[in-house]
Amino acid sequence: MRCLVFGIQVIMCAVLFGQETNTVPIAIGHADTVLFSDGLHYTGYGYDGPAPLFLQAWLPVERSALCSAITFRELHERKLDGPLRRVYDELCLRMDSMFVEYDLRYPFDGDEPIDYTPYTAWQVKDSLFALPTHAQRASMPLGMHAPVIVYHHGAQGMSDENTWMAEWFAEHGFIFISCNWHWPLEGAMYGTPIVWEPDQHSIHQVLHVARQLANGNRVFYIGHSWGAQEGWCTLHEPGLVDAFISLETTMEWKTDTAEVRDKWPHVLDAITSNRYPMPILMVADTDGEPPFPMFRGVQGDVRYLDPKEPFGHESYTSAFLLRRAGDGRFNVPDAEAMDQQFDLHAAMLQELLAFLQEQAGMPITTPVHRKGDPFFRARTR
Repeated sequence: MRCLVFGIQVIMCAVLFGQETNTVPIAIGHADTVLFSDGLHYTGYGYDGPAPLFLQAWLPVERSALCSAITFRELHERKLDGPLRRVYDELCLRMDSMFVEYDLRYPFDGDEPIDYTPYTAWQVKDSLFALPTHAQRASMPLGMHAPVIVYHHGAQGMSDENTWMAEWFAEHGFIFISCNWHWPLEGAMYGTPIVWEPDQHSIHQVLHVARQLANGNRVFYIGHSWGAQEGWCTLHEPGLVDAFISLETTMEWKTDTAEVRDKWPHVLDAITSNRYPMPILMVADTDGEPPFPMFRGVQGDVRYLDPKEPFGHESYTSAFLLRRAGDGRFNVPDAEAMDQQFDLHAAMLQELLAFLQEQAGMPITTPVHRKGDPFFRARTR
């Protein structure tokens, strides 16, 4: 049985990487490459050309072919030269800043900053990033016959913000790929888009690569927050993906169509005018029960999960939960609440795995919820 080696309670480790199976987990590889979004032009820090997509891939590999596990910091390490090197360094600086601001600065459901004395929040970040992942260095996969998942992070998010999710799926036979969906723009806040409209060019580019990696197998899309919104705006096109998982767009509990049209006009147009040809799983905490009001008219096979207990918007990412690993080394004032968020996150990963295994035609790993079903459920066709 594998467990998270981040200092988190052993029982929590078992939920994610053990369950109750007799199988020996396969090894997880991590590889990277650079793609270029031909339909999106980027200029900055000495670079001028198609927007670079710094892609990461987690994949199942032969255990004997690999060495030691890499750290969270090493997930950012790349061999790049010239202007691409500077662009990537600037991108990493901004991703680190967002990690500190969104995932370290404040406790769960709290408005007062955490006091890490005698450490700074940046020292806490360095401490966490020195922890090992489950992945080891690998080459980009060629000729594998495996289903592929494309992950799209939220606004001001990070390409590796869901490392545990990536490892979870790789351990179960999937290739999981992610990349930056933001670029560092000089004089602009991180997350400011190059063009103020859905970035379908970049999504198409990554999905094309995913089809090549899948080698005839299924291709899936998981998006969180803005990443989910981008999915709704793009994935109605037939043949792009074989299933779509939407993790809390932040529109789910809205009832005022005028407000939604003002804030998310592209998404509202998409969900009210398009038909979605693939199965969709929506996850969101609405303090109610699904189906979600703003999505009731969606044309497609939609399944809903709504956590019965409070589940934070950042709790969909392992980056937010990683802070729990610092217990005993620095202040974690909300440890009990973080444990509850971790349990829900782990339950969600089980549900996501079962859903995509079903769509991929793989044997289904039935979720095990020892304390009862933590979700309200619904389905519309």
